[in-house]
Amino acid sequence: MLLGYQSRVFFAKRRAAYARGFRPSGPWRMQPERPPMATMESKSSSVVAKIRQICCAGLPSRSFMPLVIAQLREVIPTACCQFTWASENGRLVNFWSDNFMPRRMAWIILNHKRYEVDAGVSFHDLVMFGKPTGNLRVWWQRGFETTATYAAVFEPYGFKWFLDGIVRDAMRPYGAIAMIRRRDEPDFSAAEESLLAQVLPYVAHAMRVAAAKPSRFIRAAGRSAMIVCDPQGAVLEWSSEAHQLAVFALVDSLNLDAKVAHDDFGEMQSALRDVALQLCRRIDSTAPVAELPALVRSNGWGEFVFRGYRLSRTDGPSDRIGILIEQLVPFEAHLLERVNAFELTMRQKEIALLSVKGMPNAEVARQLNITPNTLKDYFKAIYARLEINSHQQLVERLSADRPVGVG
Repeated sequence: MLLGYQSRVFFAKRRAAYARGFRPSGPWRMQPERPPMATMESKSSSVVAKIRQICCAGLPSRSFMPLVIAQLREVIPTACCQFTWASENGRLVNFWSDNFMPRRMAWIILNHKRYEVDAGVSFHDLVMFGKPTGNLRVWWQRGFETTATYAAVFEPYGFKWFLDGIVRDAMRPYGAIAMIRRRDEPDFSAAEESLLAQVLPYVAHAMRVAAAKPSRFIRAAGRSAMIVCDPQGAVLEWSSEAHQLAVFALVDSLNLDAKVAHDDFGEMQSALRDVALQLCRRIDSTAPVAELPALVRSNGWGEFVFRGYRLSRTDGPSDRIGILIEQLVPFEAHLLERVNAFELTMRQKEIALLSVKGMPNAEVARQLNITPNTLKDYFKAIYARLEINSHQQLVERLSADRPVGVG
């Protein structure tokens, strides 16, 4: 039966209202939804939605995992959080930490067998047969605080409380998230453990369909840090942030077979000296910052730009070399950050992301299970919220970036 004119008008208005974030409170009257209460529960729901968004962005695992960890820390505060990658047979193959501690990481790599003995469980058993969350709590029941591993790896930093989440599906294990708090902080609550368990399936899905590499990298609000070297490439000064960036830029895989010299990564030190020597040969101290000699290094962690220049002193020339390390941002991650900066509903953000990434409107409607007319209403609402008039302006607003400008 064909709808009458008034019915068609009503449904058109309702589609437009839903696209703007309204919900009907009566047969003809539309009212906006009441804003949710600023509670921990609503914030947790928002974080879970953002993690789901990140996991559907089509990024490589080493690109999206830091984004997932950053969102988790919004609702589960920690002193240190790391992710450890596992092979199909449960072997540790790589790891990443948001609180970089070279001595701690070096000890773990050099003494990983002792680590497993003191912990009372191997990494293989943990990711293959462990519970979804809460496995590391057993350590304290076995006297882990009295072991050499605790004294070398955790006690110097005051670490005590652990919360872990195993990322796996029916096919294979992918790794483990470990969140750590200091002894002067409260233990992880049951609600926090439940929240971590809630996001693990999304992370497992993202690991299963992870892209080989991002579509491209851009210079956006990424991480950067400074290293001071002598002309022979020996490090004179650097911060922990610079140390971490150098490791990830110059060491593709932080696995158990990595060669570690003393408390540092020998492979990284050698590669950093090569970078410094190459930059020294190309330095022009009069060049503006944007045109400084630069080298690009790419690996599984992303793309990094090294820029070099001679440091000056007030009392005369200096033989010190400054190296600025800048981590470029995957285009898909930049899109996520940009779209989340605007006051759009989650569905509007989802549509904007798919459209800017080049998906045809018909495919967007099919994937989101909405009609083409409803999709048009969503676009009208998005354009109105962003104060733009066309799809081209939407692309420019969300994907604006600076050129890499590598010399």
